[in-house]
Amino acid sequence: MRRLLLFSFCLLATGLLSVVQPQAAAAQCPGNLLANFSFEEGKYKGESVGTSLSSWLSVNWLPWAILGDQQLNREIEYFVVDGGILQEGYYRVHHGRYAQKFFSGYSTHHAGLYQRVRVTPGQRVTFSIWVQIATGQEELWSWGLPISDLAQAGNYRVWVGIDPYGATPPGFGALPPDTTVWSAPVIDRDTRMTDAEGHEYDGWVQLSVSTIAQSDYVTVYTKGQPEFPVKNNSSFWDDACLVASVPPPPTQAPTNTPTETPSVTDTPAATSTHVPSETPSPTDTPAPTDTPAPTQTPIPTESPTATASPTSTPTRAPSVTPSAEEPTGEPGETLGASSGDGAPLPTAEGGPAGQVTETSGSTSARWILFPSVLALVALAALLRVRQRSRR
Repeated sequence: MRRLLLFSFCLLATGLLSVVQPQAAAAQCPGNLLANFSFEEGKYKGESVGTSLSSWLSVNWLPWAILGDQQLNREIEYFVVDGGILQEGYYRVHHGRYAQKFFSGYSTHHAGLYQRVRVTPGQRVTFSIWVQIATGQEELWSWGLPISDLAQAGNYRVWVGIDPYGATPPGFGALPPDTTVWSAPVIDRDTRMTDAEGHEYDGWVQLSVSTIAQSDYVTVYTKGQPEFPVKNNSSFWDDACLVASVPPPPTQAPTNTPTETPSVTDTPAATSTHVPSETPSPTDTPAPTDTPAPTQTPIPTESPTATASPTSTPTRAPSVTPSAEEPTGEPGETLGASSGDGAPLPTAEGGPAGQVTETSGSTSARWILFPSVLALVALAALLRVRQRSRR
C-alpha cells in the first residue's frame, strides 16, 4: 500500500512539473529557430516518409535510419510519448505532455530525427536537446519508476549533430551527410542518477553541438545507436533548441587591433637611427690602424742595409783606380826606352813599331788591373760576410 501511494505521489509530482515547465523551456531558449521544438504541436503517421506502418512522428520532424537485418540495425519504430496515459506518467517526458521516442527490441539500431532550418551564412549555430535512455535485458524498477538494467545494458549511445550546409539524407534508410558535425557521445551508464534519498532513476541529459553556418540552411540531427541487441533499446527526446549568433564580427574586431600594431613599426625607425650611429664608431676605432703592427717587419727594412754594402764597394773602387792609371804611364816609358834616343817618340808618327808597343802596354796594364779587381771582389765578399756575421 505504501509503495502504491509513493508511486502515485511520484506521478502527481511529475505531472505538475510537466504542466508548469513548458513555459520555462521556451524561456530557456530565446530566439529558438526550430519548429515544434517542444514536441507538443501534434503528430503524423511515419509511413508517409518511409517508416513502418506503426510509427508516429512529431510534426516538423523527419526520421532517418540504417536498415539492416532482424538483429543488427533492425527497422526502427517511432512513437510520440503521452505522459498523461503512461503508467510511469511524465517520467519519460522532460517538459509538457509529449516527447519523441524511437526504439527496437532484441536488436540494435542506428537512427534518429532531423529538421532543416533557414539561417544566415557565417552565423554560429548551436543545437541542443534533452534525452533519456532506457536499455537492458531485464525490466527493473526503483520506487515505482522503471530504470535501465545497466548490468546487461545495450551500451546505448546518443549524439546530436549539425550539417552546416543544410544537407539531408537522400531518403529513409540513408545516413546523414559526411559534412555533419557531431557532438561527443553520451552512453547509458552516464545517465544513471540518484535523488537526495538515494533512489536511482534514468536521468535526462542535455546534448549540445555548435558550428558555423556555411549556407542559407543548416540541418540538425539526433542519433541513437546501441551496441548490443538486448530486450529494450529506447531513447526519449524533448525540448530541442537551435539558436544563431554572429561571433565572427567580434572575432574580426581583435584582428583589427593587430592591424593597429603597425604603430610598433615606428619604433624600428628609431632603431634604424641607432644603427648608423654605431657604424661610425667602428670607423673611428683606429684598431684597424694598429694592424700596421704586422708591418713591424722592419726586418725587411734592415735588408736595405744589406744593399748599403754594395754602395761601400764603389767608394773604395775610386781609390784603386789611381793605381790602375799608373801603369798607363809605364807604357810611355817603355816606348822611350825602346827608341834608344832617350826621348819619347810621338805616338802619332809611330808606324808599325809604335803600334806594337801600345798594344803590349795595354795588355800589361790589363794584367796589372786583373789582380786588383780580384782583390776588390774578395774584399767586397769579405765585407758582406762580416756584415752577415754582425747580424
